[in-house]
Amino acid sequence: MARSRRRTSAWPRGLLALAAVAFVILAGAEAYRLASTGAGRIALARLGLGDPAKVTRDIGQHIRAGLVAAGVPRDSLRESVTEAGPAALRWRVGLKPDASLIQANYAVTRRVEEAGARVLSGRESTGPHGESIVTLLIGLPKRPTHEIVLTRGARRGDDAVKPAARLALVLFGFGEDAARARAFMALHAPFAVAIVPGAKSSAELFRAAHAAGREVVLHLPLEPVNYPQVNPGPGTLLVTMPPTRISGIVKRWLDQAGPVIAAANHMGSLATQDMTVMSAVYRELKRRHVPFVHVRPAAGAVCRSLAADMGVVYEEPGAVLDAEARGKDAKALERRWGEILRQARARGRLEVWVRATPLTREWLPRATTPKKLEGVDLAPLSGVMRRPAEL
Repeated sequence: MARSRRRTSAWPRGLLALAAVAFVILAGAEAYRLASTGAGRIALARLGLGDPAKVTRDIGQHIRAGLVAAGVPRDSLRESVTEAGPAALRWRVGLKPDASLIQANYAVTRRVEEAGARVLSGRESTGPHGESIVTLLIGLPKRPTHEIVLTRGARRGDDAVKPAARLALVLFGFGEDAARARAFMALHAPFAVAIVPGAKSSAELFRAAHAAGREVVLHLPLEPVNYPQVNPGPGTLLVTMPPTRISGIVKRWLDQAGPVIAAANHMGSLATQDMTVMSAVYRELKRRHVPFVHVRPAAGAVCRSLAADMGVVYEEPGAVLDAEARGKDAKALERRWGEILRQARARGRLEVWVRATPLTREWLPRATTPKKLEGVDLAPLSGVMRRPAEL
């Protein structure tokens, strides 16, 4: 009997050994597969593995791709090796006076982050001759590979040393049309997208936005006056809900959305006047360090004063292009856009929300050309909004 027990107990040990061998083989095959691609080498490098020279080359290719996407000529880049600098390689990139530093910065950041690397730090400065300079340190945590110095020549005349105004766009109103949302996200311009949670397509839209490298605003459906005749959609936060339920729903939506730049109200003319509702919303936003953008505030809204009391960053858009985006042609959009650009130049920074319609998609590429934006840089929302640390 003893021999039988020993023979029986040997089988599991043999199976475990076979499983271990299979795991090692599979792990080795996966490591080889990763090491054969640029994205895989960068992923391994985050774990301290791989060839540093190849990783540096891979990250450099993505930086170049970002510069090309921003319209930077290939021959404007100068590379040098540094011994005492923050990174082994320093790239100096010269931009024309009418080029956008913000767009170049955005394009490079988007490409390297899609590849698994990141911008470790960034700073702006003005050169001795009025030129604008942005310096980026790029690579992996505790392992910078490139120092990128973007230099834009000074503009002529009185604006020689005056920095360009920053204007951030937020596109909203995609509904459940995932195909339309993807078509917008493919446009070559920096803008954020506001996505409403709770609908069947919401999770898909959040994934598509992150895959496209878009900054995301969580568009919270809040109860409006005359609800349910006026309805923000599934999952609307109601004034009759207890605070714990409201906070729980907001938490679930933030988890579904992934990284967000801010949260904003989708409708909510009644809920934004309710101290209990907004306190519950703000508690979760503060816990996540997420600012609140109040779009078209109702007269009796409590959001601004409550945000100050609770320590939540509060913003209001400088303009909302809604009715103009629903028109038959772009004439109203063009008139309003001219006013917005003048407002941005006067204020220095501006956040503008634009409804996503077929007319908007046709008009937006024309409206955001460097010639049209003269004196204004189209910036990511994160480059315009205040952040919680600034309170």
